[in-house]
Amino acid sequence: MPHHISGPRIDVDGLEDLAPLWMELHRHHRTVSEYRALVQDVAASWQRRLAWYRRLLEGGASYLTASDDEGRLIGYAMVAIEAGPDDTFETEQGTGEIVTLVVTEARRSTGVGQALLGAAEGIARDRGCDTVKIAVMAGNGRAGAFYETHGYSGAEHVLYRRLSDPAA
Repeated sequence: MPHHISGPRIDVDGLEDLAPLWMELHRHHRTVSEYRALVQDVAASWQRRLAWYRRLLEGGASYLTASDDEGRLIGYAMVAIEAGPDDTFETEQGTGEIVTLVVTEARRSTGVGQALLGAAEGIARDRGCDTVKIAVMAGNGRAGAFYETHGYSGAEHVLYRRLSDPAA
């Protein structure tokens, strides 16, 4: 199944097209996540994500889209850049963070994710980064295995705890 990966995009107007893919990913995360306190309202989740994407683009991020031969959107990746050395990890030139990488379920395991990952790494490389990072939802073993197959390894675990009374 052929696919096409866009060049780096910074157009805010194009973000609205990503909504169905984000919502599909968020629904998937709600089924696999080991941490159960995920946003239940998928539309609200998208609105929050959209606001974050806009802020990221204002700060120099870019994104890529994947489409099929008929021009239908089948995936995307959002890439943020943190220039310069890190305070914890050995990076000299900066870190590219793949904030989101999603492929519609019908096109998973067809090379689209691999193409998006390679293109996202290319953005980081072109922006002078020597390191790329990506977070994987705890419980999403398939995604974790995919990234490990492509040379990624665990560097830290982020832990969450819901407080029963935030004021306490």
